[in-house]
Amino acid sequence: MKKFLLTIAVVAIGFAANAQKNVIKANPLGLAFGVADLSYERAVSDKSSFEIGLSYAGADVTSGSEKISASAIGAEGKFKFYFSSDKDAPRGWYAAPFVSYASASAENNGGDDVGFSAFSGGALAGYQWVFGGGDSGFALDLNFGAQYVSASAKGGSSVSIDGFLPRLGVSLGYAW
Repeated sequence: MKKFLLTIAVVAIGFAANAQKNVIKANPLGLAFGVADLSYERAVSDKSSFEIGLSYAGADVTSGSEKISASAIGAEGKFKFYFSSDKDAPRGWYAAPFVSYASASAENNGGDDVGFSAFSGGALAGYQWVFGGGDSGFALDLNFGAQYVSASAKGGSSVSIDGFLPRLGVSLGYAW
């Protein structure tokens, strides 16, 4: 029994000594436009982390007698390289390549259906703060970068669009 309690105490002290390794975040600006965006970041070393995110949007729009229902889902992956000399992941300055995919559909009350898909990849630079002492705290992630987007829509006719776009990001969350 003493060995068991000693093992539990050593494990608990080990967990308490570790810095935050996990962050769960949401994009507050997306919520203002009806987009739910949730991501999870996990530090995999002192200077790097992996982040995955999922997003969903849905809307019903009425214009005169026409009603349009639309929904979209997306996924994204990032690998962040933290390079602040005095901070470990997930805190401080970082650079990150990313890839994302989104799929959407819209239908009007006349039965016309349009499908949309987009693939993008690019690079971001940003800074992530973790506020609060101890083993947990609130997180703020600000980033900017560039992305190449390849999008296509299919319905009555097909359209493809490719090109570079800027990218800005704001996320609020909790680290533990």
